[in-house]
Amino acid sequence: MPSPSTSRASLALLLFLCMSFTARATEATPEAFMATHNTEAVRLNQAAMGVLLGWAVLNIGTGTVGHFTTDGERKAFWQANAAWNVVNLAIGGFGLYGQLTATPETWDLARSLAEGQKMEKLLLLNAGLDVGYIAFGGFLLERGLRTDSAQLRGWGKSLLLQGGFLLLFDAVLWGLNWRLNSQLTARLVPAPSGVGILLTWP
Repeated sequence: MPSPSTSRASLALLLFLCMSFTARATEATPEAFMATHNTEAVRLNQAAMGVLLGWAVLNIGTGTVGHFTTDGERKAFWQANAAWNVVNLAIGGFGLYGQLTATPETWDLARSLAEGQKMEKLLLLNAGLDVGYIAFGGFLLERGLRTDSAQLRGWGKSLLLQGGFLLLFDAVLWGLNWRLNSQLTARLVPAPSGVGILLTWP
């Protein structure tokens, strides 16, 4: 089962993600607003990848220790946590690299809108996959209980924990991205010519 320390760590990581994002939309010109918006979008997703990396390292470390110091159901739980988070480590690493090498100061309005929509769609897709992970974890746990398999029970509990964390992570990150993107889309109006859109300013 998830340990209290692991649950507290996951909440702390998500709290860090929420606190790391503070919107600053008080710039005096459209150009300054765009520059800040794009920088905030990249900074938000950099922080998110840092959280995912932290979660992965935490689980690989505790999972490795648990694998060698426990047996039965608990051993299966810890080894599944470690194995699952090797994938998270790779995703977080590649994601962080992509965000660190981004050049948001060069994005125009079209690029900013495209990047925001792409991130929101990706997070919604991930959330759907997370629900599938949770469902599969429940299936493994139920089958383990029915067949008296300690390994299946351990794997099932691990998937419930990992899927639950990822669902919460993706939902929080989607909400923060949506909030940031809505500050941009709220200022869009049709161009006077009727072709295209413009960023309005007071």
